[in-house]
Amino acid sequence: MALKSQLLSGDPKLEAASNFDGSHITPGSVGEHVRKIQLALIQLDGAQIEADGNYGPKTANAVLAYKQKRDIVNRSRQTVADNIVGIMTMASLDSEIVNEERVLRGPVKIRPVTFSRLRAPRSQPLLSLLGSQQQFGVNGSPTALGVNAPRVLPGLNSGSSTVIELQRDGRGSFAVENGSPGEVVVADPAIARISQDGAATPIRDRERVIDDSQVFRIFAGKTLGSTTITATSGGSTATIEVVVKTFVNQPEFHPGINHDHKPSGQYKKVQENPNNNPTIIGRALNIACPLMGPEALVTLAKGSVFTNKPIALRHLDFYLSTGKGADFNEDRNIADWLRRDGGIRRRLKREIFPRGRRPRAEGKFLFLQEEYDNEDFQHAFGAIDRVDYEVDFARDTVRVWFQDRYEWHPFYPFYNPQVGTAEFPFSADGVRETNCLHAALVELKTSGAADYWMKGQGEINLSLIAAS
Repeated sequence: MALKSQLLSGDPKLEAASNFDGSHITPGSVGEHVRKIQLALIQLDGAQIEADGNYGPKTANAVLAYKQKRDIVNRSRQTVADNIVGIMTMASLDSEIVNEERVLRGPVKIRPVTFSRLRAPRSQPLLSLLGSQQQFGVNGSPTALGVNAPRVLPGLNSGSSTVIELQRDGRGSFAVENGSPGEVVVADPAIARISQDGAATPIRDRERVIDDSQVFRIFAGKTLGSTTITATSGGSTATIEVVVKTFVNQPEFHPGINHDHKPSGQYKKVQENPNNNPTIIGRALNIACPLMGPEALVTLAKGSVFTNKPIALRHLDFYLSTGKGADFNEDRNIADWLRRDGGIRRRLKREIFPRGRRPRAEGKFLFLQEEYDNEDFQHAFGAIDRVDYEVDFARDTVRVWFQDRYEWHPFYPFYNPQVGTAEFPFSADGVRETNCLHAALVELKTSGAADYWMKGQGEINLSLIAAS
């Protein structure tokens, strides 16, 4: 006869055990069918076992105790109860679970107890990116212990959703309603783990639900990102997302290399050998440089190379006269860069959503001159030794920041060319198309020009990156 309870019915191995003597479930068995038997024993007898799918000694003892309590003995072949689940035991378990399930209650629910927010609907490009990487776990390592990563589907995740927010190594809690008998599972334990609400309870990636209203604690790790917590009871399932993020207003800045080139007083040697790469601009400067002093050459550049580049021109003027070596606050410019330059958005997309790997919630990278789409920002920032980013999956935003040196890099021995370092191996000086212009700008330090730090942060919506 077919099983009737929601918990046990439909499982081929349990259905077979309830009908055929040769299909008994015995100690040493492993699998989902064993886990369901364990959940039934926990629900009916309060068995002190784990619903881990392993029919070990503790589960065998719980089966024996269950059968002894109900005098489940096949008198045709035995005189005392054993620790095997066969036809009679399955019939008893199923009947009792059916009676438990007849108690009217709603579907299982997860309710946040600590701080949470309602996240706005996600865009289709972002859903597609997250969905394409679901086999790697949402924002984390490959899914643990055989737990499938939560699916990201239009209609299910595209609307507003509740997100529990935690900081690194933070603590939180949530409640499961109508969840007994059942279990709670964390998709990615690298992001967070859970425990029963109580003192000295172990921290795991899955826990049993033994009460219809039960509180669990959440323990965030050091990895930033998001994962899901899923509660299952019978045929009912509920899911909530947990995001681990930082809450500081000011990020930790990591300065790039300070080359600190000094005026040499040997600009005539530069004029004798401009040493520019033979591009169109380089060839023009090879002609102009021998004829012009440093100030005249920079004035020429401001009227040509820096034409229609207002942000780059402000940075140049800050270097030449107005800055006096003070830091340049780049907050507004970085926000503008993220919005207007497709090059940085594409790079962030590659960093956050690498092909064939899990999404990254934080990271750093070198941003090269050739990666810019917008020449104004290219001439303002130049190559950036280190760009840091951090993703907030609760708000679906990305924060970007850097601290990089605004300076010029003439490649002549008397300007003390710098080599790369272990941290910034690609920041060595080298010949470029505007080499003599760099020399002229360094010489103008004798007239008040000064290097400075470009320092700031900006934010962009994750959906704009996904669409790039």
